[in-house]
Amino acid sequence: MAWYMQRLELLENVPAFNYLEAWQQQLVRLAFTLWQREVDAKSNFIDYSFIVFPMAKAYEGFLKRFMLDLSLINQATFESRRFRIGRVLNPDVRLAHQNDVWIYDDIARVCGPEIARELWEAWLTCRNRVFHYFPKNTDRLTHEQAGRYLEQLFTVMQAAVSCQTKE
Repeated sequence: MAWYMQRLELLENVPAFNYLEAWQQQLVRLAFTLWQREVDAKSNFIDYSFIVFPMAKAYEGFLKRFMLDLSLINQATFESRRFRIGRVLNPDVRLAHQNDVWIYDDIARVCGPEIARELWEAWLTCRNRVFHYFPKNTDRLTHEQAGRYLEQLFTVMQAAVSCQTKE
């Protein structure tokens, strides 16, 4: 596992962590703490999605602020209960639905297609597929997968912050 999984206190020196609001930082700490506790406890749960939930929530807030800071959304959109990350960040939205609220192309233009794709993949894999229930889908996260999802979310946030600070 990455250094931030093993030494939670080192998070405070990472730009992506410092980019987060205080309550989001608490969610990140909670996710890493849950992961580490399960390492120590050696539990045998059937699903470790609960470890990813706090980090995925922090990631959603991160994305909204990231889009606000890049002026891709305004304050009213940032605060709106109707703003949907999965809609505006989805690269596979049909051309007919790619309007002024579709932001994927703007992120690709500003940060590059790789970061835009990584932001979407992290959202899709580590948030949507973890949070949502789909009939006939019995996918469950192992402890190792949960750790990889935490790492994926944190890594993509770090890449996005690096892009944002180049502006």
